[in-house]
Amino acid sequence: MVRHQLSIVTLGALLVAPAALAAPAVTETIVYYDIKGATPQDIRAQMRELGPTDFTEGKRYDANTRWNVSWKYNYANTGQGCSISTAYTTVKVTITIPRLQDVSAPIALKQSFDDYTKNLLVHEKGHGQTAIDIARKIEDRLVAMPPQPSCDRMGKAANELGNALIKEANQADIDYDARTQHGRTQGARFP
Repeated sequence: MVRHQLSIVTLGALLVAPAALAAPAVTETIVYYDIKGATPQDIRAQMRELGPTDFTEGKRYDANTRWNVSWKYNYANTGQGCSISTAYTTVKVTITIPRLQDVSAPIALKQSFDDYTKNLLVHEKGHGQTAIDIARKIEDRLVAMPPQPSCDRMGKAANELGNALIKEANQADIDYDARTQHGRTQGARFP
């Protein structure tokens, strides 16, 4: 069973920074947890015992993806009030996935598990893509916001927009899991 954790951090900041980036700055980290087993049942038992824990449910799953999106922007005072002159985002994606470390496992089992984890990784990277897509949307929408009477109001409106888009991304991840049956339709099945 595959479950995804979203650890979303939102940040609005008033900065004087370099020019906006054309795309989010993305960092992806893959974390492996090692399992052993000479049979599919042994491997399944290890994944149930050692798999990552979903922070909302407290249950273990085979894999998960956590992502954080943060945004920063610069203000510009115009004749119409305060606007956002530049915006940029940072995305941090952490995927936790199993790795078979049992040299005694039969070759066919190792291949089956490798196929599973390749497909599982494809699914998990789909969750990471959700974060990247929403970060792009945040950048685009922040700089397109109409001016506000004050920079305080502009900052509040910008952060409300970013948080609303994060909620949109959370729902997109839920929909993605429903559509793919948590990766099963993408070949993420074991045994």
